[in-house]
Amino acid sequence: MGQPNALYEYMMPNMDSTFRLFAAHLRSVDSHWKYPKHTDTLFEINLVVEGQQTMVVNGKRYVQDPGDLLLLKPKDIHQAQCSKGSSMTYYCLHFDVDYRPIRELLYSNECIFYRHDSVLAQEIDSVLKKLIDITVCKDEHSVAQRMSALATMFELFAKLSDALSGQTDARPHSAGAMISRQIADALDAYVDKIDQEEEQPKDIVHQISLDLGYSVSTCGRIFQEVYGMSPRQYLSAVKLRKAKLLLIESDMTVETISRKLGYGDIAHFSRQFKRWTGQSPRSFRVDFQ
Repeated sequence: MGQPNALYEYMMPNMDSTFRLFAAHLRSVDSHWKYPKHTDTLFEINLVVEGQQTMVVNGKRYVQDPGDLLLLKPKDIHQAQCSKGSSMTYYCLHFDVDYRPIRELLYSNECIFYRHDSVLAQEIDSVLKKLIDITVCKDEHSVAQRMSALATMFELFAKLSDALSGQTDARPHSAGAMISRQIADALDAYVDKIDQEEEQPKDIVHQISLDLGYSVSTCGRIFQEVYGMSPRQYLSAVKLRKAKLLLIESDMTVETISRKLGYGDIAHFSRQFKRWTGQSPRSFRVDFQ
């Protein structure tokens, strides 16, 4: 629309993504503080603000001074304790994002420890300070504060992506990454046309694997290495994102949305949506009205 007789135009690419921010906290601890060995299902940024922290990640020891940070992936085994026999303050941020280019950068990143004077630490330092200010604000439940947190998280992703891209530009694009992108593109296309009249494969992951000439297990292993989730988990994430958007942005009935996502009956869709989010589709829609 509006293109005839236009002299020039600039268009932003379409974007469709969700992220989770979980248990972000600023904590001061005494010299006896320790956190036991554990793993998380989310990414983690751990920044020392004052004092010194020793963290062991996957068996390797890192000593963090003020401004030093660790960038951890899901399932990294880590434990921490205060160093030097004095108090310490740190900021911890757990997050997840389903935007494929960022996930690929995060999972392909092989560096865990970033000194305060590293390119990545300096790139995201100002954004982390903003997040710390938001975290300690007493009005954290206000709409303005929540929107500020969302905006700052997107700024963090932008700066993090820029810094990680600089690290990975020198590395060749792996065959695994290319195959994973093909799988993800095919799953995206499947969800987009799932409600069309033409017959769709009953097991789309199996069909995509056949089309690419690999076994389902091989495709699953490659995809997991690149994106940190299986193709079926990615398919669920794409369906959930589309379901949320349709519930928020359209006036379609829940039954119509369930059909658009390929569910035979509304009850199956409602059960699955509640399993994903902890809410029924109708309850989720009411929260955004």
